Amino acid sequence: MREVAARVGVSTSAVSLALRGHPSIPAATRARILAVSAQLGYRKNPLVAALMSVRRTGTGKSTEKAPLAFLTSHVSPEKRARSATHRRFQAAAHARAAELDFHLDEISITDPAMRPGRVRELLKARGIHGILIAPLPGDQTRLNFDVGDFAAVGIGSSVQAPPIDRVSDDHFYGSRLAFEQCLSLGYRRIGLVVAANISRRLEHRWWSGYLVAQQALARAFRFPALMPETGDAIAPLLPGWIARHRLDAVIYSIRDDEAMSGAPVRIGLVSLSVHDGSGRIAGIRQNDHRVGEDAVDLLVEKLHRWETGCSAAPRLHLVRGVWSPGDSAPGLGRDRSALVSPDSR
Repeated sequence: MREVAARVGVSTSAVSLALRGHPSIPAATRARILAVSAQLGYRKNPLVAALMSVRRTGTGKSTEKAPLAFLTSHVSPEKRARSATHRRFQAAAHARAAELDFHLDEISITDPAMRPGRVRELLKARGIHGILIAPLPGDQTRLNFDVGDFAAVGIGSSVQAPPIDRVSDDHFYGSRLAFEQCLSLGYRRIGLVVAANISRRLEHRWWSGYLVAQQALARAFRFPALMPETGDAIAPLLPGWIARHRLDAVIYSIRDDEAMSGAPVRIGLVSLSVHDGSGRIAGIRQNDHRVGEDAVDLLVEKLHRWETGCSAAPRLHLVRGVWSPGDSAPGLGRDRSALVSPDSR
């Protein structure tokens, strides 16, 4: 602003007022200031603008935090609340934002009360320039919101359009790691179960990791994944698929005890999304907290550089999970305990 003021021959305060469109600056002077600002490539830093807005109004306190938005698109808060993974994403994002002197405003873009354009109006009214986008529901991969003037980061890999930066679990690595751990437990006839709509949503990274890991075995031990279109079609197909390939271990994308218990107890069961390290279910424990934290870090980084809108070369930041041993995969030749009840045997 000092450089603009020197070029135009006005004070820096006049430049500040003109850039905000204040009526105290004559129209001709405001036009000259805007023209020189454009020539110099001036761009407003939204973080500084938010801070100065608070100071100008005199309403801010030392504890005032700049706002970010956490956009959700689930049908109902109750349905989203049942997702443990999403809760961990959000909790970690809130905590990390607070550490960086931001706060997250949760806004649903599918709320029936939100008319078209209302979310954008709300974000601008609250002085929000950065948005975190929660994983999309169901098999959706397209966000019905124009990221336009906002710095945007997606949590998870589900938002494939518009092209934005995303932070996600490393599904490819997790699938390979699960397969290799099955091998270390003595299993050799290993299958993968994942619904096709979920696989597409994750850009087939679980499936790709499985296919690559199979290359460590002879061709006779490389089995096709069980991949019906939706998850509800898995249960009726599971017994025949296991019998046909004489599998001794199954890697599931799901973490539903009852659904996984459909396999005989001689079959080792592994999940690619273990909730915790309790030792009941063997598999990959995703680092959901790190995903949430890194998403906020990336968003703030974009705000500092004032990177808004779609990205010509979108980044996908991957966070690796860890192997968690469990009773569901005790090793080849050992029956596992029932996951739900003795009837599942």
